[in-house]
Amino acid sequence: MPDFRHVRYRVEDGGVAVLLFARPEAKNALLPEMTDEAGRALAAAAADPAVRALVLSGEGEAFSAGADLKLMGQGDRLGRTAIVGRERGRHGIERTRAVLDFPKPTIAAVHGAVAGMACAWALACDVVVASETARFHFSFVRIGFVTDCGTSWLLVRRVGIGQAKRLVLTGDPVAADEAGRIGLCEEVVPAEQDLERAIEIARRMAERPPLAVANARRILEFAARSSFEDAAELESWTQGALGETEDHKEAVRAFVEKRPPRFGGS
Repeated sequence: MPDFRHVRYRVEDGGVAVLLFARPEAKNALLPEMTDEAGRALAAAAADPAVRALVLSGEGEAFSAGADLKLMGQGDRLGRTAIVGRERGRHGIERTRAVLDFPKPTIAAVHGAVAGMACAWALACDVVVASETARFHFSFVRIGFVTDCGTSWLLVRRVGIGQAKRLVLTGDPVAADEAGRIGLCEEVVPAEQDLERAIEIARRMAERPPLAVANARRILEFAARSSFEDAAELESWTQGALGETEDHKEAVRAFVEKRPPRFGGS
């Protein structure tokens, strides 16, 4: 794994990879090269058989303040053509897609500011754990923009169209307690405990049979976008295939023999 300038990456015991945005002096405001580094770390984690779950967070007092508005205000950024703007948007979409399509469980540990494109990174994760200090900012309209990087799709599927419109059209920040109530996050924890809790959840997921976990995630994503009949049919075929795996046989034997299972991922 190469050294990174703007992110930190490590693999902990238990098969949990931890990826951190690392510009704490700028509240982890995102740069194109920063998201590129994060994308390379995601690719490495996806390809590493020792990694069974991933936690995404940020160093310092914020998850990420979103795009760096100081850079956005530079002369070569203001007044850019629509074509250039679209290309920059596609770059961000590719990074969100890398999180959304990551082949192993993903947990976002958020605190402080969670803004702009960083909202897409967080909401693309399977589970969001929020510190009580977290504040979600969908404030695109405040600077004359609309949601980007797939945030519209991610937000609507989490909180529904009505809540999404309220959050985006007002641009008002969403505190952690409200985020938990409307579904922006799955858990709210005390300050400075979001990363610890996210790693705990990731380790629990990493303990499970890898093939079952991967297919369960695939089925749930498919179910969210399909009919009952199609989702149930995929369940049936997948269940049948998993019944032939060594991990399933080991799980049953371990239950009968009253011992911890030993899963090999086959």
